Amino acid sequence: MSNKLSWLAATLIASTTFVPCTVNADETAYQLAYKFNTGQFLHYELSDRAELTTQTSNSLSRAIQQTQCMKSYRIVSTDESGGATIEPIVEHVRMASTTGDAGIVGYDSSKDEVVPKGFENLAGTIGRPLARFQVAPNGKLLKVTLLVDDVPKNFSDAAEKTDPAINFLVVFPEQPVKVGDKWNEKIETKVSVASVGNQLQRELGLIRVFELTKVENEIATIRFRTSLRIPVSDPDILRQTVQQTPSGVIEFDLKNGRLLSRSLKIDEKVVGAFGAQTLLDAQGEMTEKLITPKTTAKAPPQSTDTQKN
Repeated sequence: MSNKLSWLAATLIASTTFVPCTVNADETAYQLAYKFNTGQFLHYELSDRAELTTQTSNSLSRAIQQTQCMKSYRIVSTDESGGATIEPIVEHVRMASTTGDAGIVGYDSSKDEVVPKGFENLAGTIGRPLARFQVAPNGKLLKVTLLVDDVPKNFSDAAEKTDPAINFLVVFPEQPVKVGDKWNEKIETKVSVASVGNQLQRELGLIRVFELTKVENEIATIRFRTSLRIPVSDPDILRQTVQQTPSGVIEFDLKNGRLLSRSLKIDEKVVGAFGAQTLLDAQGEMTEKLITPKTTAKAPPQSTDTQKN
């Protein structure tokens, strides 16, 4: 589950440091800002597929995980600045995964009474709010208030220090931007490094570059890519960050101030990830779309192929 969580975490990581620059900008400047209304519910459908292939000199192993999820955001209250307190809830999730020659492990929160091993933490989050998030109009995370005690320690620690990594909103610049403008989002992650036989934690910087590429019918299209701030050649470190450098596209409704969709894609290879003559190939796609409350998630695949066609 850790690989999967790192992939999903890529959709939530946000920072507050922006460095705007302009390339071939149009004349019109657009304010990218959320417009929250007290009592409002926003419903999203998420579909995700992640695949990790490990190749050695004499073997090949593939792990595949597919997820479909329904989630909602309730706007608990708004403030004079245009910010809001938001209560996110995962309403329903279906997952199917397989590793190598092992059988498929699946979980459907709507009908499975017994939770398969490895899905326990996820199952505990379904259908109930864990926290309330206070955010600024541009999506910046200001404060997190826990609503329950039985949350993973890493989440409670992140909530206590208002870690941007648990922010589920895209954070926009405070200043208006034009088509062609770019801004940067700095991200911190942790990796394990070996030191005299011990595993130590080291912070590693990532940078996400956004560009407003188009505005049409009051829908802003934003493209982004993620990379290491400082080039790294150590395969062990690259293996740990292989799912944290997605590229993607965001669609934002300027008139109503809401995220319409976002898509992420991972396509990375690490030579020597597990030693000499090894290769790690990470492929992944995630889409998230705003839906009406009556829309339901599609059923996940009944089987997960262990070989590509």
